[in-house]
Amino acid sequence: MARGRRLSSVALIAACLTTLGEARAQEPAAPAPPDPKVEEVVVLGRREPKSPTVHRMKRDEYRVVPGAFGDPFRAIDVLPGLVPIVSGLPYFYIRGAPPSAVGYFVDDVRIPYLYHFALGPGVIQPALVEEVSLHPAAFPARYGRYAGGIVAGTTRDPPSELRGEAQIRVYDAGGYLETPFAGGRGSVGAGGRYSYTAGIISLAAQELTIDYRDYNLRATYDLTDRLRLTLFGFGSYDYASETERGIEEVFFASEFHRLDLRLDHRARDGSTTRVATTVGFDRTRLEDARFAQSVITAARARHVRALGNEVELEIGADVTADHYGGDLPSPYAVSFERYDQAFAFFSPRTDTATGAWVSGRFRPRPGWEITGALRGDVFTSAGKIALGPSPRLGVRVPLKKEIAFLAALGVAPQPPAFAIPVPAVGYRGLPGGLGFAYQKSAGAEFSLPARFTLRTVGFHHSYFNLRDFAQDRGRIDLDEPQIEPMSPLQAYGLEVFLSRKLSERYAAFMSATLSRAQLGSTSSDPSRVSPFDRTFVFQIGGVVDMGRGWRTSARFLTYGGWPPEPDEPLSVRLGRLPAFARGDLRLEKRWTLGETGFVSFVVEVLNMTGSKDVTARRCLSQTGQCEDRAFGPLIVPSIGVEGGL
Repeated sequence: MARGRRLSSVALIAACLTTLGEARAQEPAAPAPPDPKVEEVVVLGRREPKSPTVHRMKRDEYRVVPGAFGDPFRAIDVLPGLVPIVSGLPYFYIRGAPPSAVGYFVDDVRIPYLYHFALGPGVIQPALVEEVSLHPAAFPARYGRYAGGIVAGTTRDPPSELRGEAQIRVYDAGGYLETPFAGGRGSVGAGGRYSYTAGIISLAAQELTIDYRDYNLRATYDLTDRLRLTLFGFGSYDYASETERGIEEVFFASEFHRLDLRLDHRARDGSTTRVATTVGFDRTRLEDARFAQSVITAARARHVRALGNEVELEIGADVTADHYGGDLPSPYAVSFERYDQAFAFFSPRTDTATGAWVSGRFRPRPGWEITGALRGDVFTSAGKIALGPSPRLGVRVPLKKEIAFLAALGVAPQPPAFAIPVPAVGYRGLPGGLGFAYQKSAGAEFSLPARFTLRTVGFHHSYFNLRDFAQDRGRIDLDEPQIEPMSPLQAYGLEVFLSRKLSERYAAFMSATLSRAQLGSTSSDPSRVSPFDRTFVFQIGGVVDMGRGWRTSARFLTYGGWPPEPDEPLSVRLGRLPAFARGDLRLEKRWTLGETGFVSFVVEVLNMTGSKDVTARRCLSQTGQCEDRAFGPLIVPSIGVEGGL
């Protein structure tokens, strides 16, 4: 709900002294009656709790990031701490945590993924998104059940007049339109996206099919000046396959839907309360035309209250029930091992997660911010029960006017999860127990001349019982369940982020991550570098407003290669795989229509350098010859027209 601070109209009552001619004394006049034209006005705005170490990007920033195609969730890959699996694909390691440990939320609603398959755009229309946040550690208490980072999107406040945006590009078209009604007490909006990639790709590769679409719906109504009801619905569909010799092999086919009903109240003392319930449906196609599906029911509530000027307290609770079902193969058609694996994933069951938290924010002096939280979750699945405590602490303390100290500590539990977030796919019975992350980081933030900001943070995270793609890259099989969790993992490094707001006429950013992910030793394997570790990720870019509606932006990105496989002695002597580097470019010409309308012509290219991402190396010890296997070159050009009002 839109939230804000009450702005009381100030009525100036003039005290008039009436002179009674030759009277010896003056009597004070009675106060004048209140002016009937003066009304109390309550302005509702947003005031969401933030952690001191969060990275945030507003809509006027994310839309100009080159290579993100104007999508708010793709733009976060300019931030430090994110290590890509492969260039262009929207799956990341965040401070060493695999994609299975990263949580995605939109207005506090959990979703399985934020992007369409492969290089597809986000599942929420950009016109509806106000802000996207990356929480690498010690995230707000309302987010839980993930051991890695949190990526959260926040929608815009309802408009006071007709508002909308639309895009038509080479491979898809989308838009969102919202309008107020009932004299501004309510609003209703609808939008979505449809891709025609299937027809375009078939011109070059008839055997490939890639299709995606989504929808976004929202309605709000102010029951009173301080009570708002919001209904928010959205969903996504993806399909990708290859046909060879008349046989279609489906790479990825899934859909998810969410419907969230929430009630927000803002009291006269500034306290806020939210009560919400969510229903959802997820489905994923499996091999042999079988399906896995789940029905989700959830409820949540939180209350935020200020205790004086220095302390703000939040209490809350949430509960989620995932009702899983799936098409199991015939036990007579597959081996016992294959059937047991399918049963572990797709047998009918109900998994629950119940959590409660209390958090406080202390601001003893201007610029200080100390946030502490205590959260606990109880997980159940197939008769198994596990408890996950999650204390967190975030600190921001000014050392000087231009320097602030940042620190974060946290414990983050999560249930077993598939390596890549896939709708309706989960583990039965909590095999291996909960995964845990122990998060520690400290650094400083500097305010520099020319409105630049520099943030440097060192981190050390320890992970236990998480599941990655594989213990080594030679055994990756995403169709098989990873029943056994990976070895303990230690991730440590340094993040550097230098930026000037991208909404400025001249802006720039530099992001660097130097890190190491080390797998702990087990009874059978010694300690070694994670097979998906990248020593560095570096990128630099800028935005220039050239005037007369012309704006251009560019980015250069490079990162280190994966370490050699332990079973390739020759490749070990050759060292890591080659580093990857690419360039992205965006050019926009905008025409203004009226006070708020615009039309833009946008040309954008991801990987205009045509670089390949080397993913494997095979060497022959007899001859000493090696062959690199690469992904790509993945070049994505985009030409389109955008408009808004």
